[in-house]
Amino acid sequence: MNILFLSPEIPYPAQSGHHLRTLNVLKMLARSHRIHFVGFAQHREDYRYIPQLGSFCESVTLFPIAPKGYNPAFFTMALKNCGSPYPLVAQRYCTAEARRWIQKLLDRHPFDLVHIDMLALGLYHAMFPKIPVFLTNHNVESLRLYRWSRIEKNALLRLYLKSQYHKLRRFEQEICPVMDRCIVVSETDRDHLQSLCRSDNFTVVPNGVDTTYFRPMPTPLRANHLVWVGGMGSPYNADAVDYFLTAVWPIITQTNGAVTVEFIGESPTATLRRLAMEDPRIRITGLIEDIRPAVSAASVFIAPIRSGSGTKIKVLNAMAQAKAVVATPVAAEGIAGAHGEHLLIGDTAESFAEAVVRLLAQPDLARRLGAAARDLIEERYSWQVIGRTMDQLYSTIGTSTKGL
Repeated sequence: MNILFLSPEIPYPAQSGHHLRTLNVLKMLARSHRIHFVGFAQHREDYRYIPQLGSFCESVTLFPIAPKGYNPAFFTMALKNCGSPYPLVAQRYCTAEARRWIQKLLDRHPFDLVHIDMLALGLYHAMFPKIPVFLTNHNVESLRLYRWSRIEKNALLRLYLKSQYHKLRRFEQEICPVMDRCIVVSETDRDHLQSLCRSDNFTVVPNGVDTTYFRPMPTPLRANHLVWVGGMGSPYNADAVDYFLTAVWPIITQTNGAVTVEFIGESPTATLRRLAMEDPRIRITGLIEDIRPAVSAASVFIAPIRSGSGTKIKVLNAMAQAKAVVATPVAAEGIAGAHGEHLLIGDTAESFAEAVVRLLAQPDLARRLGAAARDLIEERYSWQVIGRTMDQLYSTIGTSTKGL
């Protein structure tokens, strides 16, 4: 098939969960189909990665958009969006330049299927009245924004987030039902969106793991050592790190004074930088190319995430390495792992700290949880298993006779 693949970003370097899924799906589809990729670039260096994607895609085109964050262009766009019925994320990606290029591609190629990679690109759906369109929901976007608004300390930003939440919720209700198929990453997300959108066109295809790359390693274990993995530039990860350091870490250290913790990822928070200077047990590594040895050496992998949506690939990767994981309910959401069997879940600072202390004191329990987690990943979350599901789904539904 000829597939038009629309993505809000180029999935290189593949360090976030979103990028990892997008890249693996692209590679799997490219084995059997011809992919034309259209994406967006927030930074000039994004264009450097076009050759990597071009090695397995028929064509790759990127269009510039204003980077999100504290800059005049993004602020201007956010202010203008106050008068729009659409959420900022949808309006931001819908550009005249991209629409013209997509129309040229449609004129040149007989596409069999359009893949829209995230709800933010949903406004492009109207361009494909006679082609089956699939939408991948990496998260329940409105739920993710709602959870962020509940923990945001800035009153003005919290008010803006609540406004955007209502827009996103309406947008999901508008866009998801008109798609030929909506792919979600978990049963939890499917149930939420089916109830919200009153539609039954949702199919669960979980996030996956490269089980050959992420596997148990013969690395010497560091006793009483914790590890976090994830860039802290997003509000979700930033909150997780600050919550752990201010609410959970003091409880752990009261019981185990020998514990150490390592934070892997770019953009460490101000709280993390300050506490790392005060406490030698807290270490910031920054972004590292290969996280596997550091994760393998840790006694416990921590995932104290309180906001966001979707399944957390960082958790799946750690489980694939047979690591004992302590997670919040949000971090474990959508993963078919049982508390006490595959990982430990703590829904309060006290229960999270208690789970960490327990695993540090009982290394045999940590090993049993890690081994069971690895078995679960091999059975349900390897890209080999998911790849077969994806290819079957796209090959069967992609040949529908929409518009005829």
